[in-house]
Amino acid sequence: MKKKITLSILFIMAISLSAAFGAIGQWNTGDQYIPCYLYESVYSYPTTSIAPRVPGADEGQTISFDIPPNICPPSKTIRIGGPEEGEAKNSPTYGYDCSLSSDQGCCIGDYSRYYIIVCGDYRNGRYHSEFRVTTYDEQGQIEKYWWSGRTEPNGCLKIPIYDDGRKATRFEVTNFTGGDDSDVFTVTPTIYYACCYDCRKKVGLPATILYPKVDIENFAVAGGTTVIKDGKLLTNLALSPGTQQTFVQIENRGMFTQNDTRAKFEGLPEGVTVSITPETQKLKAKKIGTYSATFTVGPNVPSGKYQVTLVAYSEKGVFDKITFDFIVP
Repeated sequence: MKKKITLSILFIMAISLSAAFGAIGQWNTGDQYIPCYLYESVYSYPTTSIAPRVPGADEGQTISFDIPPNICPPSKTIRIGGPEEGEAKNSPTYGYDCSLSSDQGCCIGDYSRYYIIVCGDYRNGRYHSEFRVTTYDEQGQIEKYWWSGRTEPNGCLKIPIYDDGRKATRFEVTNFTGGDDSDVFTVTPTIYYACCYDCRKKVGLPATILYPKVDIENFAVAGGTTVIKDGKLLTNLALSPGTQQTFVQIENRGMFTQNDTRAKFEGLPEGVTVSITPETQKLKAKKIGTYSATFTVGPNVPSGKYQVTLVAYSEKGVFDKITFDFIVP
């Protein structure tokens, strides 16, 4: 009798575990609830000057970079079914309100998803990265990585965050160039990471608002190219790896105040992020609102031409859209 009870308990536990593992990672685009969704993103540090070695010295300047302890935002809006910001042409995409999963191991079985890319100056079609990168945790040094054997095809260095069971909390970059025209004077580190989110489908919004009279007026690079002027597309937007500030202007041509007016970019390639401030504006009739849009292009973004759409919208729907070519040289 005791043996039968034991076997019954084991059978029930097996069914329960099977159901639990089946719930993780098994979902369809458009489901109301998606548990443990794997979201990959990047964290880019600003381009930083780093001095080469001087005659007689063994090495150049060393600069330390802290790795954010809570790199995954606690909540995030994610589009699932296509690019994060955009609509897939051949499959529908849906917006989800997502919160960080309590178990960050539920969707990540391979810690090679966490790594650092370190790139030096970009010259003659590739990055020149004659650096040593040293990783540390609370116990001290984890490992030293030299550019020899670590260089990616584009010339950048790829460094693991997890190594030998230890997780790096900061890293140092030491410059080893010096004495000729190949001196590297800047370094651009980027962290690639993954997070697990539990996501609930957002309530759908109408595709357009019937009588908005709210239009995209201008879009321009600070001190540079004007991409859109007076609502008309003039040219493409070309951005090299790094950070670039742009400005977006939205005009309320109607007779009524619009209490919620926002801007966003859809279809950005992976590794490109944009921060828009303010998040929303109240636009009175016949007035123009200006938004600062700061683009960060990661060093590992493939060169090419991408279709990106600038959208003026509110929580009630879309006001206006203009699609342009986004070019990474």
